[in-house]
Amino acid sequence: MTLVYVAMFAGLALLFDGGSGDAEALAFQLSLPGLEEELFYRGLILLALNEALRSRVRFLGIDWGWGALLSCGLFGLAHAFTTADATPAFDALYFALTALPSLLVVWLRERSGSLLFPVLVHNAGNSLMLFL
Repeated sequence: MTLVYVAMFAGLALLFDGGSGDAEALAFQLSLPGLEEELFYRGLILLALNEALRSRVRFLGIDWGWGALLSCGLFGLAHAFTTADATPAFDALYFALTALPSLLVVWLRERSGSLLFPVLVHNAGNSLMLFL
């Protein structure tokens, strides 16, 4: 799954401009986004939703529940809503490009039982966007 996630972000980096790859941007992408977002979405939110919504389906070696889908949807929504000239906007493509890869991160979280791998692949994916 890690290779699938990194390959997905490499493909996205080749399709979309990821910005400049200076040392400050790299340091940021290698540390904070994955740490704060994974702790919140795949830590707190996923745990709370999994506890509240207990039905599960076994697929790809983990038990998927509504918590996984909803936490990924919330992650996508948080990235898709923006403001342009003080006008709220929703970018459906950005929603899809963040919510769908987060399913792979949920798999890593549930399979490993740890947040370490989700943080590492999240930061690796974000960093790839700077250099490809």
